[in-house]
Amino acid sequence: MNTETRMASSPKLAEVKLTYSAHPEQQDYPVLDSPDDVYGYLCDIWDTGKIELQEEFIVILLNNALRVLGWQKISRGGKSATIVDIPIVATTALLANASSIIIAHNHPGGILHPSTQDRNLTFRIKKALSYLSIQLEDHLIITRSGYYSFKSKGLL
Repeated sequence: MNTETRMASSPKLAEVKLTYSAHPEQQDYPVLDSPDDVYGYLCDIWDTGKIELQEEFIVILLNNALRVLGWQKISRGGKSATIVDIPIVATTALLANASSIIIAHNHPGGILHPSTQDRNLTFRIKKALSYLSIQLEDHLIITRSGYYSFKSKGLL
């Protein structure tokens, strides 16, 4: 079989393209250097109608000056859990050329304390990102009445 015949009979494979598009107005992006700032930002972007209905997980992407590059909803679950795929979190950070990230999720039941699963996920994400030289700045659990910050509690 010649090369042309082999190529014609081979299945088409998906092409992966990585792109990065910086915006010159980055100096106008908010700086998130405290849990209060992060909570305020989350309240602006979160669909507040779902805070008490459905658990969601969001990643905020930051540059090395802690300026927001953007954010991405990673998952949406039910009233008591959502599935978070760590490779998707890492890929999102890499594609945004983020130096660090903040992760956040809501507790529809209103409980402002991390579960064992929340703690384990946080440390697994932190470890995975460390191999990529990306810093996990904080993990916030939010409810309609407030937030819990892993960083301010000394857990990061």
